[in-house]
Amino acid sequence: MKTVENAKMMDLSVKKMNYIKSYCRIVPGRVLLNRDVYFESGNEPFVMHDFFSAIYGRLKIEYRKFYKMDALSKLGFLASELVLDGIDRELHKEYLGIALFNRSASLEADRKYQQTIQDKNNFFPSPSDFVYTLPNIVTGEISIRNKIYGETAFYVIPAFQSDILCGAIENMIRFADMKYVLAGWIDVDAFSGAFSCMMALCETEGHDTNGTNDAETSQTYFAKRSSLMLPLNVDIMEDLWEKT
Repeated sequence: MKTVENAKMMDLSVKKMNYIKSYCRIVPGRVLLNRDVYFESGNEPFVMHDFFSAIYGRLKIEYRKFYKMDALSKLGFLASELVLDGIDRELHKEYLGIALFNRSASLEADRKYQQTIQDKNNFFPSPSDFVYTLPNIVTGEISIRNKIYGETAFYVIPAFQSDILCGAIENMIRFADMKYVLAGWIDVDAFSGAFSCMMALCETEGHDTNGTNDAETSQTYFAKRSSLMLPLNVDIMEDLWEKT
C-alpha cells in the first residue's frame, strides 16, 4: 500500500517534458520570430528608441503606456507581444510565470534618474524615471498587460547562460506549479546603448491546472496560434540565442 510520502516521492521522480512553444530574438536592426525575420531596419544612424518605436508600429497595437517606459521595459514588452501573440489578454493567468535575466539590471534607467538629482542647483527628481529604477519593473509591465498572476522573477547574472535559464524555467514549472513560463534575456547597456533580447514561451506536459486538462488550458490561453514545440534543453536554447 502506497503511503502519502511515497506517492510524493514518486511524483517528484517523474520527469515531465518541457517545450519551447514560441520565441523571438531582438538585436539592433533585426527581429526574428520563430525562425523567420519579422522586422528589419536599416536606418542610419541607428537610434535604439526609434527602432523600438518602429517595432511597436509594426505590431499594430494600441498601448499608450509603451511610450512612457524605459528602454528595458520597452524591449521586454515588445518581445512579450511577439511571443504571446494570440493570447487572451482578458483571462486571468495563474499558471503562467515569468523568469527574466540580464547583466545590467536597470542601469540605463538609473543613470537617467541620476541626472535629475546630481546637481543641487538643478534638482528635479522625476517620479516617472524613478519608477523604472528596478529591473523587475519589466515583469510587472508584462504581467499588467496580459493579466499574468503566476510566479515572476528577475535575475542579474554576468552573461547569458542557457543552462541557468533552462534551470530557472524547470524550477518554476516544478516547484511553483507553473504550466507556462515566459523566459529570456533582456539587456540594455547604459553606456554604449547596445541591447540584446531573446525571449521564449515554454510549456510543460501533463500538468493538471486545478481539474482542467492541458488541451483546454492551452486553447483558453492561446487561441488561434501555432506552436513550435521544440524540446527545452540547453543546446536548443543556446542555438536560439546564437540566431541573429
